[in-house]
Amino acid sequence: MFLGFWSWVLVFIVVVAIFSADRLPELREFLQKMSKEGAEAVKKGKKELEGKIAQAKAAKEKKAKEKAAEEAEDSSDEQ
Repeated sequence: MFLGFWSWVLVFIVVVAIFSADRLPELREFLQKMSKEGAEAVKKGKKELEGKIAQAKAAKEKKAKEKAAEEAEDSSDEQ
């Protein structure tokens, strides 16, 4: 596992060797774009998930109310 300052220096040297110093600005822009898109996707997914959770809670409450109404109706029929 990469730990410590010298490990990151080694990683940086390998990246520079692979992409060359001329392409590093392009790589930086690409990584910034991808991180922004990733953050937007996470926000969108979170909103969708919260909406689905709210729908599930509403459906559960509706079902509980219907069940309570049926039980009340059954108990009034028995009297």
